[in-house]
Amino acid sequence: MERKEEKDGRIDALYIKAKSIPEAYYKLIENVHYLGYPLRTQYDRKNKEGQYIDPVGKDTKFMVQIEDPFAQPRYPVLSYCERGKYIAEFLGAKDHLVVPYKELLDLVKSGKEFEPTQWPYAYHQRLTAYPCADDSTINQIQLITDKLAEDPLTRRAVAITSVPEIDLFMKQDMPCLREIQLRALENEQGQLVLNTHARWRSRDLYKAWGDNVIGITNLIQIEVVPRLKEKTGKEVIMGPYTEENGSLHIYGQDYSEKGMDKFFDNFPFAHNFISRSWDSDIIKDIEVIPQLKELRNEETWKFTSESFKVIDNLIEGYESGKFIV
Repeated sequence: MERKEEKDGRIDALYIKAKSIPEAYYKLIENVHYLGYPLRTQYDRKNKEGQYIDPVGKDTKFMVQIEDPFAQPRYPVLSYCERGKYIAEFLGAKDHLVVPYKELLDLVKSGKEFEPTQWPYAYHQRLTAYPCADDSTINQIQLITDKLAEDPLTRRAVAITSVPEIDLFMKQDMPCLREIQLRALENEQGQLVLNTHARWRSRDLYKAWGDNVIGITNLIQIEVVPRLKEKTGKEVIMGPYTEENGSLHIYGQDYSEKGMDKFFDNFPFAHNFISRSWDSDIIKDIEVIPQLKELRNEETWKFTSESFKVIDNLIEGYESGKFIV
């Protein structure tokens, strides 16, 4: 694999296939590091003289398929978030922080800064309470699950996060996750195999990719699988997870400050990375459950009764083993 150094203005589109999340993570880092386009971003820092102090990052367009997103070990050794708390966020614990549609529109158009507890969006909120201009909301996850139940062969079970009237005018970051498409095919055992496909406009590969995938696959497992099983009366199993990325990148700062420059010294081969990743039944006790319980007591977020319901359901699900696949 040769490092790409030339700048011809053409960003390559790459593809990999892997058996598990940790294997995919390693292969992605390897490909983006060696084959990614050398590219600066608006986040690169400069000194007083206007010279860049961060190294150049790498950028690609990328598609990846993970054959079994719940294969063990499932949790990569590389993570820059509190995963238990992030899982709760992806399942809706902080949806109440999202500013109501009309108020949000005024904030965006006025150019005012958001308070820490004022969010323009949350992935779960956009997918389960998509905001409409008349102040109504749409639960896209339920609707596309019901479409699958009515016709497992449908290609129309698609949920989006984009609200152009808001997103295109935000000074802050617009949603990276843009779309989820679900398909359910019956296998020879009569089970429905749930295929998940996601489209992302932008992904921070080194610091966020693994946690993003944990979050989105948890959402599908917890909110879609039981409903589809109830609606169809059939056993439903998680199938492959695939995604498209318009920009999968490693920031220059991650080389100089987050250890990316030593990544291949620490993990020369994929098996080194995979062997140090975590099984679900281990990580739940040392990270996920303790962090969920800690989150429950955080006063900053002013949790609602619905928020506590989400967190408590996750704690119960992990403690009982219901969410360990």
